[in-house]
Amino acid sequence: MSANQILVFSEKASLLRELLGKARQEADALGWQVAAVVFEGDPAAASLGSAGADLVYPVPPAAGESPERLLNALAEVARQAQPAFILMGATKVGMEAAASLAERLDAAYAPWTVRFQIDPTTCAATAQCMLFASSGMATYQFTPGLVVLTSAPGVFPKPAEVEKTARVVSLPLAQPQGRLEVLGSREKVRGATSLEDARFVVDVGQGVKQREDLALVESVASLLGGQLGCSRPVSSDRDWFPEWLGLSGKKVKPDLCLCVGVSGAVQHLVGIRDSQRIAAVNNDEGAPIFNQADYGVVADLYEFLPAFSERIRARGLRPTWTA
Repeated sequence: MSANQILVFSEKASLLRELLGKARQEADALGWQVAAVVFEGDPAAASLGSAGADLVYPVPPAAGESPERLLNALAEVARQAQPAFILMGATKVGMEAAASLAERLDAAYAPWTVRFQIDPTTCAATAQCMLFASSGMATYQFTPGLVVLTSAPGVFPKPAEVEKTARVVSLPLAQPQGRLEVLGSREKVRGATSLEDARFVVDVGQGVKQREDLALVESVASLLGGQLGCSRPVSSDRDWFPEWLGLSGKKVKPDLCLCVGVSGAVQHLVGIRDSQRIAAVNNDEGAPIFNQADYGVVADLYEFLPAFSERIRARGLRPTWTA
């Protein structure tokens, strides 16, 4: 295999295409190839050529069962393909595997990359990465050698589609083994409309005390044709939602984001800061969310939301957007 290759992986199809587009830009300037890693049986494998991939390396589906098995599979692909550069999605799965992959391959590593360039003369990479929940930026200059970077969804634009088919190359990979055994799995219930496409988002924080109380929040979202999002603890600790908004979760940019019981931790604000308008309801007038909100209401959300919903109904308001 040629060492002049950028290897790209994300388990999320849309993010994989974004990363392939950026990899294609760098590869074209260097005369390199771009390769994508997918799970065997992925019907979209060959079509990744339209996003910039020259080659596609399938890995056994078992690699998707745990971060450990994924790490084993990616490391084996890298050993055989010998890429000069590895770009991975900064997702929950990707972030868990990327650092370990860099250590196993004795490669340099930098997370939360927002820009990177590869010097055409030395093949050394320079990367700019977010620090402290995007409140700072660091620039890393690497010596020539293998580098593993991660980038979040939305950092790089989706590439323009081109008429090209990627060549699927099956490497002789062993079935990835792991010390963990998956006994079962189930899909979490997801909304019909993605949060990224919603024009109105109600952002649920820990101020909403009981799961049954989500009905109050859902009534507002329903009246205005919006979607529900949440902070990380509401998803990861309480398991009320499949995903969360924030640095390690989804990023949204609706016309209006209504934060209900959200304290305003900087890691969470990264996920909503691109909203056109932010309105916040919190009974703590010193909550950090008010420093970022365009409109703030210091009130008990259990008193405010019913009154707010009733006012919307009384005035016959209807959303002017399509969620």
